[in-house]
Amino acid sequence: MSSSVGKTDGSREAVNRRRAEALEKHVAELERSAGGDLAKAERQAAGTVVLGSSLPVLLCGLIVVLVSIFMPHSGAVRGYDVLFFSDVAQTYVTTLPERVYAWLALVGGVMMTLGTVVSRSSLVLWINWILTGIGWVYAVLAIGMRQSRPPTEPGDGPSFGLVMGAVGMVVIFIALSARLLRRGAVQKAIAEKRRAEAGKDEESRAAQLVLRTGLAPRDDVDLVDDRRDKVRARRRRTDRPSDESGPGSAVDPEGPTEN
Repeated sequence: MSSSVGKTDGSREAVNRRRAEALEKHVAELERSAGGDLAKAERQAAGTVVLGSSLPVLLCGLIVVLVSIFMPHSGAVRGYDVLFFSDVAQTYVTTLPERVYAWLALVGGVMMTLGTVVSRSSLVLWINWILTGIGWVYAVLAIGMRQSRPPTEPGDGPSFGLVMGAVGMVVIFIALSARLLRRGAVQKAIAEKRRAEAGKDEESRAAQLVLRTGLAPRDDVDLVDDRRDKVRARRRRTDRPSDESGPGSAVDPEGPTEN
């Protein structure tokens, strides 16, 4: 029993060691491609999404939304009837929120989710997150519209296809939110490396000072208190005679002589 536990612990340590080595290698490649600029390397890492455990959840949500398009939306109306606003959808008075939801389910729930899984691009993921967020709101609105329709209108309430699509959109939205609201392992490793190298040189310390306090660095200047010297100089100027006589301006005190 103890030997099996030891083997399990050893295999876990080996797996963690291989993951750490792969992470360090990837960080080094990003730093090399960024020319040694860790900030640029972190931005490059942020442009790529590592789905990890969210990938199966995304695929399940995608399949549910895709299947819901072919399921009954409301009575005899199916999801693709609402999508293309067919004669059946017009006959049973399909509302505008239902049509908006159907297109958001196709574009955001199916196409953009597939694009996120294939491209692993953060830009595609952001667009997918926005569309699915709006989509599940319209799905709830569509269910409410079907339930609150007047009895004089033809058609039935929401069917399981509409409910399936709403659940699938919510699942995709939650899975995407879990990826967006936290940084990946590569970004964390680069950020930790940036913090470690922040205080190594004067330029990095100045940048950290600006980020933390918002104050630009300035050179230290020795302040000299010369106020007393200035006061003495001002007194000398005031005590100095205002009129200075020249050599040819002397006046005879006895006045002019008469011949």
